[in-house]
Formats: sequence, C-alpha cells, structure tokens
Amino acid sequence: MKILTVHGWAFCPVVFKNLPEGAEHFHINHSKSLEENIALLRDLIDKETVLVGWSLGATLSVLAAVKKQPRGMVLIGATPFFKKAWKTSYIEKFLKELEENFEKKITEFRKNAYGEINCPIPYKDGAIKLLNEFIETDISPYIRDLKTKTILLHGRKDFITPFREFKKLLKLNNSLKGRTYNGGHFPIHFSKGDWEKIFESF
Repeated sequence: MKILTVHGWAFCPVVFKNLPEGAEHFHINHSKSLEENIALLRDLIDKETVLVGWSLGATLSVLAAVKKQPRGMVLIGATPFFKKAWKTSYIEKFLKELEENFEKKITEFRKNAYGEINCPIPYKDGAIKLLNEFIETDISPYIRDLKTKTILLHGRKDFITPFREFKKLLKLNNSLKGRTYNGGHFPIHFSKGDWEKIFESF
C-alpha cells in the first residue's frame, strides 16, 4: 500500500504529521490550474495508492480518481461543492480581502484552518485563480458514482468546511464510511497510531 497525501489550498505537505513511515506527498502547484494539478496527481496514482486528500486536496483526489482508480481514499474536511457551503456574500468578502492584503489574509486563514504552520506563501494571482476554480467545482456527480473505498474524516468543530458538508457527502453515496473527530478543519492531534487505524481499513 502506498499512502499519498494531498494538502489543502494555501498550505504545503508539512501539514501531514505522524503518518506511517514511507508516506509520499503531492505538493499542489498554486500557479497551475485545477485541471493541471489533477493531471499531475493522476500520474502518481497506481492500484496500490491510498489518497489522503484534505479540503481542496480532497476535491483533487476525487477528480484524479475518476480516470485512474486508486486502492482507496481518505477525504478530510471535504465538500461536494464549496460554493454552496457558504453564503455568496461570505465567499465574496474572503476573496476581496485576499485581493487587498494577500499575505495577511493567508496567515489568518491558516491559523483558522490549521494553526501555526511553516509553509511558503503561494504566488498571489495563481493562488486566487486556483481558489476560484475550486469554489466553482461541483464534485457531487463523481461522489454519487464513486466506487473506490472511501473514508470521510470531518471535525465536529470545522469552521472552514462546515459539518453539514460531511452530511451532504454521506447522503450522496451510502457506500462512503464517515468518521468524525473532536477538532477543526484538520485532525492536528492525530497520532501515528490514529492514522494506522484508519489505514488498516484498506
């Protein structure tokens, strides 16, 4: 089994800690389009791969798996359609603040989504374009048709991707396995043992 992680928007692979030894990491290129990142990720997938996608990384994982089925997927803080997860006014406000003071807003977003983390600040124009593509991407049809064994992980206190998104995903496909944890957008408290228990399912 090959574990391959896909981090979220505005982050980097160092978010994944305490994973089993040998885990590999896909680094999202914020200067490339969603489709280009999907193609790059797809090249790394084989029949032994378990994709671990977080937030935007969850969306990328599902879309990459459409044409190249992995062994399994773990989707963290996922949403079928981010545009419908929040009121339009909230999303527009966030995008406006990004345009006005990109580095400050990225730092604030990271603290809310994860906590203190040392990741490079992505290129502004590319990152905003990629975020807009993510916001406009509805993966509901692909979730409905998903055959790959998939575990959903969602924090009960997730303020980035609301808990209702977890429920939406489960309704779309009753073969999905849902697990919750007492935390926010990312399970930062997970130990190596916690991750190993999840991967035992595959």
